[in-house]
Amino acid sequence: MIIDLFSKTMSLMEQALNLRSERHQVISGNIANQDTPGYRSKEIRFKEIMNTANGTSTKIPLKKTNPSHLTPALKRADSSTSHAVQSASSRSTRLDGNTVNGEEEMVKLAENTLMYNATAQIIASKFRGLKNVIREGR
Repeated sequence: MIIDLFSKTMSLMEQALNLRSERHQVISGNIANQDTPGYRSKEIRFKEIMNTANGTSTKIPLKKTNPSHLTPALKRADSSTSHAVQSASSRSTRLDGNTVNGEEEMVKLAENTLMYNATAQIIASKFRGLKNVIREGR
C-alpha cells in the first residue's frame, strides 16, 4: 500500500538520477577529450529519454492471461543501456577534427550537477514526508 504511494514518482526519479549520472560521465569524457584530435563529442538527450520513459509508464500495461501468449516487451530508460549518441552534425569542427567546445561542456556539467542535486532533494523530501507521517507529525 505505501509502496504504491510513491511507485510512479520514485521510478521516474530513479531513472532521472541514473540518466543524470550517465550524462555526467559522458560530459566528463567530452571535457577530458577536448584536445584529442578527431574526437567527436557525445551527448545524452535527457528530455527525449525521460519523455519516452514517462510516455510508456502512462500506458495500460500488458498482462499475460494465457500461457501460450507472448511475453510483453517493456521499454524502460534504465542504466543498463547506453544512451550516449553522437552530437548533432551542426557542431563546428576544428581543424584537428575535434567537435568539443570546452566552455559549452562546462556549462552542461554545471547544469547537470544542479539538476541531479535537485532531483536528489525531491526524493529526500518525499522520504522526510513519509517519515513525518510515520511519526504522526511529531
